[in-house]
Amino acid sequence: MRTLKIAGVSVSVGMLLASCGSDATTEPDATLPVTSASPTVSSAASTTSQPASTIMPPGDLSIEAFADISDSPVSDEMAHDLQAALSEMSELSDGVGMSATVLSPAGTWSGTVGTADGVRDLSVDDQFAIASGTKPFVAAQIMQMVETGLLELDDPATDHLPPDFAFDTNGATIRNLLSQRSGLPDYEPSFLVKAEEDRTHRWTTEELLALVPAHRDPVDRWDEYSSTNYLLLGMVIEHVTGRPLSAALRDGVLSIDGVERVVYQPDEAPTEPMAMPYGESTEAAERGGGYLPSLAHASGGAGAWGIASDSPSLAHWWRALCSGEIVTQESLTQMTPEHDEYGFGVIRFPVSSPALGHPGVEVGYISWSACLPEDGTVIVVLTNGDVNDLFRLGEPLMAAAADSTEDATP
Repeated sequence: MRTLKIAGVSVSVGMLLASCGSDATTEPDATLPVTSASPTVSSAASTTSQPASTIMPPGDLSIEAFADISDSPVSDEMAHDLQAALSEMSELSDGVGMSATVLSPAGTWSGTVGTADGVRDLSVDDQFAIASGTKPFVAAQIMQMVETGLLELDDPATDHLPPDFAFDTNGATIRNLLSQRSGLPDYEPSFLVKAEEDRTHRWTTEELLALVPAHRDPVDRWDEYSSTNYLLLGMVIEHVTGRPLSAALRDGVLSIDGVERVVYQPDEAPTEPMAMPYGESTEAAERGGGYLPSLAHASGGAGAWGIASDSPSLAHWWRALCSGEIVTQESLTQMTPEHDEYGFGVIRFPVSSPALGHPGVEVGYISWSACLPEDGTVIVVLTNGDVNDLFRLGEPLMAAAADSTEDATP
C-alpha cells in the first residue's frame, strides 16, 4: 500500500489530512489539553488509514448544480432529521461541540450541539478556527488573479515574489504550489513545537520560511501535503497586489455577501461569540492573545491556515465558490482534483456520494466543508474538539439531507 506522511499521520493515497497538527500520538502537557499543538483527532492514525482500493466517487463541480439552493428554512421534519444527525455525530465523538449548516434545494438549516466553553451552549454565530480550510480561499484568490491576467498557472513562483527573495522554491510554478506538487517540505512540524513555547508570539513569514527543511523532492509529483506551498502562495498574492493578504482576500474572494463572520487572523480578529478550543473556559482565548486558538497559531498560517468563521458564513462562501460567484466554471474545473489527488485547495472526500471540499485540523478545532454536486447541496461542520473520523465527518448530514430532499420532491 502506498502511503504518505501528512500532518504527521501516515495515510493512504487519497486521504488528505489538511491540518495544523503534528504527530497524532503526542502526549498532552498536564496544564493544557494539547500543548504540543498536536490535535489527536481521536485515533486519527487508525481512522484515516484506508485500503489502497478506496475509490473516490466521481463527480465534478458544475455551477449549474447549485443553482436551486433555497434560502428558505427547511421543513420542520427535515430540521428534526438534520439535528438528530448532528447530535449523533457529536455522540460518536464523545460529545464534542459542533456547529453545522446545510444549504440545499429543500432549504437552509443551521444547528448546534454541545457547549462553547463548558458552560454556554454553542450558537450558530460562534466562530471556530477552520485551520487548513483556509487553503481553498487562497487557491480561489489565485484563480481570480489568473482570470484577470495578473499571473499564469505555469509561471515560476519566483516571477511573482520579491527580487531579493532568497528562499529555494525548487523551481516550482504557481500550479505546483496550488496542487501540492512543488517538492517543498513542510514547515509545520517544526513550527508546531515552537508555537506552544510562546502562544502570543506573532510569527513573520521570514521566521516561518527559516523552519522549512533544506531537502527538496522532485517537482510535479504528489507525494506530500505541505503547508509551505500555501505559505508561498500567500506571499505571491501580497507581492502581486501590493497589499496584505487579509486585504487582498477581503476585496477578492471575501467581497461577497453573507461572509461577514469569516475573518483572516491575525490581521482580522475574531469576535464574540467564539467557541473555545476543546470547549475550555474563555480563559483559553485570553491565553492565546484573543485569537483562535492563539496568536502564534493564527500568524503561523500565513496563507496555509488562520481563518476563523461560523458555520453559516463558511457555508455561504462555499456556495458562492461552487455556484460560480467567486471564480468561473473554467477555474472551478481546474481546481477540482482527479480521483484521489489534491486539486487546487480542493479534495474529494471518501464518502458515499461525490463531495468536494476541504477539511482542517487545528489545536482544539476541526472543520469539514463540502459541495455535493449530485444533490446541489453545501454542508459545513465545525467542532471545538476531536472527532473519530475526520474525512467522513459530514456523511450523516449528507444522508439526512438527501433523504429529506427526496421525500420533499413531488
